[in-house]
Amino acid sequence: MPFSVRGRLALAAAGIVAAVVGAVVLALVLDRQAGPPAVRSDGLSAEGFVDSIGVNVHFSYGDTAYARQPEVLSRLRELGVGHVRDAMANPSELLRSGLQASAEQGIRGTLLADPARDPVAAVGDSVSVMGDGIAAFEGPNEYDNSGDPAWSTTLGGYMPALAAAVAKLAPDVPVLGPTVIDTSNRAQLPADLPGLFNAHPYPGGGPPEPALSQALQERSVLAPRRGVVFTETGYHNALAATVSQPPASEEAAAIYLPRLFATAFGAGVRRTFVYELVDEKPDPGLVDPEQHFGLLRNDLSPKPAFTAIKTLIAAIRASPGPGAAGPLSTKLRVLGDGAVERLDLKREDGSRLVALWRPVTVWDVDARVPVDPGQLPVELNFAGRQARDVTVWRPSVATGPVQSLARSEKLEVGLEGDLVLVSMR
Repeated sequence: MPFSVRGRLALAAAGIVAAVVGAVVLALVLDRQAGPPAVRSDGLSAEGFVDSIGVNVHFSYGDTAYARQPEVLSRLRELGVGHVRDAMANPSELLRSGLQASAEQGIRGTLLADPARDPVAAVGDSVSVMGDGIAAFEGPNEYDNSGDPAWSTTLGGYMPALAAAVAKLAPDVPVLGPTVIDTSNRAQLPADLPGLFNAHPYPGGGPPEPALSQALQERSVLAPRRGVVFTETGYHNALAATVSQPPASEEAAAIYLPRLFATAFGAGVRRTFVYELVDEKPDPGLVDPEQHFGLLRNDLSPKPAFTAIKTLIAAIRASPGPGAAGPLSTKLRVLGDGAVERLDLKREDGSRLVALWRPVTVWDVDARVPVDPGQLPVELNFAGRQARDVTVWRPSVATGPVQSLARSEKLEVGLEGDLVLVSMR
């Protein structure tokens, strides 16, 4: 299987720490009280934010809902993401047709390596299928959980060969480093292994911010000069599960995921992939976590998280028209007690977006019930000018704007647990 079982929380403390640095990193990433990572608020690219959002797919899984490939591709197009993650092209016709159709829809592929295949052949096959639709080649997935007793040695030999094959056959395509399932094992990898820093920060049913912060702390210790990607993260909705990481309700996942994407992008993560697009097989008892990570249910009907991400992307793209070219100077005042995260975005036409959210809990992981975070009022002041065409979006709550103003000098918003987008020009 291209992707392993998501038992991260159960495995997080397992294994033998091979070096002191591994123990330091493990202590960092197991700090469940870690605060949100630092998020820039200086007018990042709105288009870049959309481009940072991806989703995992399994086109070759012919015994799952992915076999309904035309419908799956239609849902992908509806979602609006520009990136999918799947295996590098191989003889599977389902995989090849899915990757090719994605490229034809303008969706780019981050393609995962199999160390059992010759990297030159695998890269060549992938280029022949997707052409310039390949966004990245990725090292083996969580290979410390593969059963290979010499897994780190295997990767030490394989990754330079993969990088050489990419340099020869697809020289403009970046290489992503391999991932590990047990964070302490990362210290066993050669320090000069090719590829961007790559992690799988699953929040375990809780708020996304601490898990992302832990992964970025790990990167700051082991690979501070490397760019960073998250090729898997997300939530499963198997509410009756007793194994693997804890679940979150469909509604909680829909609140957390827009916050997750905004936090990651604002903290400098180049791309973040939610795991995964579709619940693979029927599991009406909600007991098997592996069957409930999808944004779509097994019958391909949208979960609230699918709609929230779709609306988030649509809101970012819904420009009200050209805006001012000057710096964004919107001032935020918090009218109460509580932390507020902020991400400022600028569209190519000069119009602006401000994303606001509270890093709060909306789901009790132990009791498996919703948590009401209350409401925190904040005021956006448009620095003495009248902002035009102000619209307020809550992607986890509604599919369209929840408030619209032709002109405004300031705006008061009540923040709950979900991400709020304010668009203006």
